[in-house]
Amino acid sequence: MSLEQNEYTHLIISGDLFLKDSQNDEAISCYKKAIQISDIKQWEKKVLLQFYNNLGVAYKRKRDFLQAEKIFEEGIRLEPNHQIFYTNLFNIYKLQNRVSAMESLLLKAINLPQKELRHFITLIDFYKDMKNYKKAFDLALNCVTLFKDKYDAQLTLGNLFVGIKSYKQALDPYLAAIAIDKNSTSAYNNIGVAYKELGEYEKAKAAYEKVLELKENDPAVHNNLGNLLRNMDDFAGSIKHLERSIALNPSYADAYSNLGAVYKEKKEYENAQKFYAKALSLNPEHINANFDMSLIELMRGNYALGWKQYEFRLGMDELISKLYRYKTPIWRGESLVGKRIILQNEQGFGDNIMFIRYATNFIALGAKVIIRTRAELVELFKTIVDIEAVYSEEEEIVSHDYHLPLLSSALLFQTTLQNIPSSFPYLHVKHLSDLVKKEKKDVLKIGLVYSSSRTNKDFKNKYLGLENFKSLFKLKGSAWYSLQAGEDAKEIKTLNLEDSIVDLSEHLNDFSTTASIINSLDLIITTDTSVAHLCGAMNKRAWVMVPRPSDWRWMQEGESTPWYKSLKLFRQSKSGSWKSVITEIENSLKKEGLKK
Repeated sequence: MSLEQNEYTHLIISGDLFLKDSQNDEAISCYKKAIQISDIKQWEKKVLLQFYNNLGVAYKRKRDFLQAEKIFEEGIRLEPNHQIFYTNLFNIYKLQNRVSAMESLLLKAINLPQKELRHFITLIDFYKDMKNYKKAFDLALNCVTLFKDKYDAQLTLGNLFVGIKSYKQALDPYLAAIAIDKNSTSAYNNIGVAYKELGEYEKAKAAYEKVLELKENDPAVHNNLGNLLRNMDDFAGSIKHLERSIALNPSYADAYSNLGAVYKEKKEYENAQKFYAKALSLNPEHINANFDMSLIELMRGNYALGWKQYEFRLGMDELISKLYRYKTPIWRGESLVGKRIILQNEQGFGDNIMFIRYATNFIALGAKVIIRTRAELVELFKTIVDIEAVYSEEEEIVSHDYHLPLLSSALLFQTTLQNIPSSFPYLHVKHLSDLVKKEKKDVLKIGLVYSSSRTNKDFKNKYLGLENFKSLFKLKGSAWYSLQAGEDAKEIKTLNLEDSIVDLSEHLNDFSTTASIINSLDLIITTDTSVAHLCGAMNKRAWVMVPRPSDWRWMQEGESTPWYKSLKLFRQSKSGSWKSVITEIENSLKKEGLKK
């Protein structure tokens, strides 16, 4: 070997060692000297390509992107089919957020004669990040055809469906991935997520358990399984897996937060707070831990901290997907004199009815208030005094200066238990309903709601069922009307109670109709539903049956709530049992003059 060849070999080896130790300037110096003493044309191509790649990596590591780009482009010119140059050049473009160049380069990479799955997956992820789901799906579907026997191709397609919450469509590619490789865990875990979201809990459980058969010490899967078991009311199993997840990864904020959620559902709030606090010590911006802590603080009347943490709801996936993305700024306390603000619907009907009281606060600040809400609430909200306009969410956005998610009003107006807006009624419903019969003066006309919506997360704690009220229908001097909507309205016919209570469910298509019916009745008896809020907003007398512990807005003790004047609360004496509540209501009705 010649002296020149020895020196060249020494420089290349030294450069590689410097690069390995991240001594980038020294590596570059060695590579440059090697170029000076060698005739590039005489180098073996394999060595040459590796040399160019390493030199480009050294420049990249010292963030000299211009030089790195030149080196990788030269490498592609020397060998257009060398895959690693495309990957490294893409990363250079990505670090500089050069979107157009990134896409152009990846399109070249996937059209190379030698197809590499990783380039397809990178381009799919690129389109997904750009929210261009059509191109992402077109490419992913092409990918599973080109690489039909590749596990990651199927996995990528499944993940893409999960990313847009098309969980049912994700199942086939995940199952195809599992068929290709029964010993890889990602598809089992991800299909577990899909089954969970589809409500197929047993299948989700089986998928997670399969992962743990193959990889028993995976903290993420123990966390997923623990969270699933919480939804299945298996609190002991949930705690077991979440504690195992934490043991495997003591810095796992999600697992601490999920463990807090278990204790929250068990109504053990001290334990729940302990684990939420640990999650927040690891990640102060943890969305679920902050949100769940806010509910506990609000329940305790600690509104100063509660409203602040309640803002974390705006980062939750389930709310992000439903909130319209405005181009105007969110209102943070700026002057509203002569300005137009949109108050944006969020969450359930009851939440919107409860918080729409703040519209008058904005009007008092000189704002022109526009409400954008669900179609069922439009006519009802038009009764608010001095409101400029009310639109459904399906209608075109009108010109405005600011917008605000409605429930953020409480924070921005620094709401405490003492200054809750309490001008009643704030929904001014005057018309009566011809669906309610004219009765004798001594007959008490009572409306009844005995179940919340079945989509409500707390449905099991708010459902009483019509069976519980059969004895009350026999009280003389009463006429009963059902304001129950949805599937549970069928109980009237199932229990053969058509002669005991009038079924109005077919007429309950919007809240304006419901409000006119309420206005025609003497008393409403309801579980914790939107009807309770509607009665309170109208200042109509209602008795609200609340579980123990109750939702934060009803507080935890007493017959009243600071949020409404016209409501009387009937609380469970024992969690899960409505017997004492029904007895108390019956006794209260007798005091109204009703008799057996």
